[in-house]
Amino acid sequence: MTKSFFRGLTLRAVACVVLSVAFLLSCLWYTRRVSRSREQDEYRNEYGSLLLASEYRSLKTDVLKNHEDVKMVYSAYDESGRLLGYIVDVQMQTAAGYVHTQMSISDSGENLMNIRVLEDEEEGPRYTTEEMDLLCDQLKGARIPVAIRQDLQVDTPHQVDYDPLLGLHDGVYYSRNDSASKDGYIDYVEIEVSGGRIVRAKWDADNEQAHTTRSQDSISGEYKVSGNIWADQAYRLEKHLVQVQDPVKLAMKSDGKTEIIEGVTIEISTFVKLVNACIEYSRTSYTKDMFIADHAAKENKDGDDKSTPTPTPETTAAPENTDPTSSEVTPTVTPTKAPSQIGVIGGEDGVVSGDDANVLSDSVDGIPMSEIRAYIDGLPEDRSRTAALLTTINQAYKFIREYLNWVG
Repeated sequence: MTKSFFRGLTLRAVACVVLSVAFLLSCLWYTRRVSRSREQDEYRNEYGSLLLASEYRSLKTDVLKNHEDVKMVYSAYDESGRLLGYIVDVQMQTAAGYVHTQMSISDSGENLMNIRVLEDEEEGPRYTTEEMDLLCDQLKGARIPVAIRQDLQVDTPHQVDYDPLLGLHDGVYYSRNDSASKDGYIDYVEIEVSGGRIVRAKWDADNEQAHTTRSQDSISGEYKVSGNIWADQAYRLEKHLVQVQDPVKLAMKSDGKTEIIEGVTIEISTFVKLVNACIEYSRTSYTKDMFIADHAAKENKDGDDKSTPTPTPETTAAPENTDPTSSEVTPTVTPTKAPSQIGVIGGEDGVVSGDDANVLSDSVDGIPMSEIRAYIDGLPEDRSRTAALLTTINQAYKFIREYLNWVG
């Protein structure tokens, strides 16, 4: 046997190994392709009635850890790989019992595309085919989150665990920064006093270039902060102020933040400053209409003298054509409290007694009413089962909102 013989034998052996490996890889690729095709067929059979797609992918995200009622989420794509939307599986206990739903949500996270209820062994509300057809007709394409239309008339009484500040006059009072903050928005606060108590507070900010507000931009995703969206955090802060009455009880720290209001991580110093100004205006009966009129008058003048006095508690009437606050100067507040305000009923100073319902009394499924995007009539004379279904939708919305903000 010659060297050329052994060389040829070796080459043939190598060729056989290469061909064998290629064949095995081809078989593995084909097997995986068949398995994946079969898997996608199963997905289409399962979820096609909710959202027909060319490919479904299981969503792997740490955001799911924050939403234990959301069991599975799939993203759906067309043949070109374009995202069509999401399939969300929600299983949870509602006020009416256990409900298991699967729904499709648009790629933007704004609209409900379709929904169905799965009947598990758990006890809970049941829906006939006719009832689901009625609900689906009302829900398809609806912007989320959703509430029952009658929730618009819900009037939750104000809690009175805390004494009001002394010297407040009934009316609507308003304070606004003179210039935009670093984020480009001009902040303002409005409070309403009735019976000597603060019964309503509103904090927002205008973007005069974009003609939008900070709350609108936070809901749309244009304005982002850590934690809950800004509109939700502002809402929690407003409701907490209405309950505790005194901005001191918001427990603002030296860094401008507070740790006592669940879900509030934003800086609250601007809110506190403008609320303090509104309180002073209430004590001097300097109403919102007066503030607006004076502000308009100032804008129409050449502005030779920019400095204006701040109303004090001793002033019985607001001077004409004055704007007592600016973005540069914090109005001085004279602490005038009843003895019972030194201590707080139910806990340490600034801590709300009770559960989240105290903070979000005007809410649906923990979502502020200001954030609700659609209202439906639901099932006739059956609010509980309608509310149970909407609770699962709103739970899916909470996940989608956090997920899209997280990936964005």
